[in-house]
Amino acid sequence: MKRYTHLTITCPDAESAEILTAFLSDYPFECFSDSATEEGVVLETYMSPEDWVACGEEATNIINDYGTLTTLKEIDDENWNARWEEESFHPVEIDNLMVIRSAAHPAPTDPAVMDIIVSPTMSFGSGHHHTTRMMCRLIHASQPAKRALDVGCGTGVLSFVALKCGAMFVDAIDIDPWSTESALRAASINGVSDNINIITGTVEAVEGKSYDAIYANINRNIILNDIARYSAALNNGGKLLLSGFLTEDKDDIIAAAAAHNIHPTTTLEEEGWVAIAFTKA
Repeated sequence: MKRYTHLTITCPDAESAEILTAFLSDYPFECFSDSATEEGVVLETYMSPEDWVACGEEATNIINDYGTLTTLKEIDDENWNARWEEESFHPVEIDNLMVIRSAAHPAPTDPAVMDIIVSPTMSFGSGHHHTTRMMCRLIHASQPAKRALDVGCGTGVLSFVALKCGAMFVDAIDIDPWSTESALRAASINGVSDNINIITGTVEAVEGKSYDAIYANINRNIILNDIARYSAALNNGGKLLLSGFLTEDKDDIIAAAAAHNIHPTTTLEEEGWVAIAFTKA
């Protein structure tokens, strides 16, 4: 039977838990869940014991910046995602524009409300995080793209929103096989399998392709590292929608984009998180 390293982390508040989850998402944790307690917010996550040996010390240093590692133990395999979906996942309504739900929940009754179905995992992309909701708003407000790229696609929610907003085709990329497997399932449920190419890998996997829109809801360091690749892939006049970073990172992101002649047009902020729509001149 497969074993997992199970971590329980106590954070002082929800904001610290969200920031910590964003940073830990760069490591091979397979899922995240959180719950409010009298002591703060308790975050639970899992990874293989082999991965923990490789990156545990580095991950622990980040954990110590935002909370306290209260439990670390090895446990037997379980269908964590199924348990989380059953106990914790709730539909997300965004501004009467759309509902993000699992197939287990009823569809919206208003035909004007966009219905986005995900095969939810305990990671970004379920629609519950501020950055996902803001990116959905920006995509909905943008002109439909003929061809779009979703970098760090997670469950594929941004790709599905883009396609249901009129995009003709989306390349969706994530380094995590857990995420791309979820996105593949959800693409079929949403009836968009013929209009999406889901890739396990990095943005380098689409080098040489060009897009009318690029969506990247990932962390600050990856955005800054890959902004030149986004620029090379983005057509003139194309839209670059970015989120996954905090208010204090906004100026650095805008400056890096400006160096590639990509300039902000719309900025959204929610609970210290930022999403920005850019246009390439």
